Amino acid sequence: MLKKAKSNHGVFTGPLMLVLGCVSLMSMCGWILNWCLNALPIKQGTLLLGLVGIGLLILFWQAWRTYRYVNQLICYGQLPLPSGFETQVVEFGLDPDHIVLIQSPQPTALCFGFLRPGICISTGLLELLSRAQIKAALLHEDYHRQRFDPLRLLLAQAIAGALFFLPIVREWHAIFKIKLELDADHYAIQRTGKAAMAGALQCILSYGLAPASMPNVVTASLNANAARIAALLGERSPVQQVSRRSILSSTAILWVLCLILMG
Repeated sequence: MLKKAKSNHGVFTGPLMLVLGCVSLMSMCGWILNWCLNALPIKQGTLLLGLVGIGLLILFWQAWRTYRYVNQLICYGQLPLPSGFETQVVEFGLDPDHIVLIQSPQPTALCFGFLRPGICISTGLLELLSRAQIKAALLHEDYHRQRFDPLRLLLAQAIAGALFFLPIVREWHAIFKIKLELDADHYAIQRTGKAAMAGALQCILSYGLAPASMPNVVTASLNANAARIAALLGERSPVQQVSRRSILSSTAILWVLCLILMG
């Protein structure tokens, strides 16, 4: 029986992508160098200021929305930490000063704050989860706190909003958010075990309606939950990367943009 010849499409795709990327990068560098050596043209300057303006507008708007949401959440429902729970927090190796407890039947656990991040959990979460699961949830959010993930998400969202016309940036933003959740899960699993983290996630997801979330408040999105469940089940999935289609389309968009602005 004759064997089907193997396609060489994958062999040539990699070098082609590399060549296109290098040519595009050189074109962009030449464009920037032209800006430095000559007076900034009106079209290019207007575009640059417009993109920066969009990014700053998104940054301040989302920061204000998040601040208002968290402030209302905490001011109207904050409770003192029960002595037993505070003792558990210390045993978990966490600082009780970083944790805010709110009165809510909805199981909520999130990291908030951009410059001084903290952890917000609800009474519903404490009633729903076991001790090991609570530890896993707290360690997950504490990882976000240690790495200033709310601030990183805010900056990433501003960049994605300013460069909304590039598919590669949109894909990068989605992958970035999923990676933050997977990294936090990995941190918690190393200290509590996979069963505790999986149990906590299953209890929260099976509770009913997902907890309300706001932009730039570090919570798991639906896509992130799917990736997290797959990782917790031990399923091997390829490393999340931007697609070739988005790279090619973004390259084409940049070429057209350069031709328009340099014309």
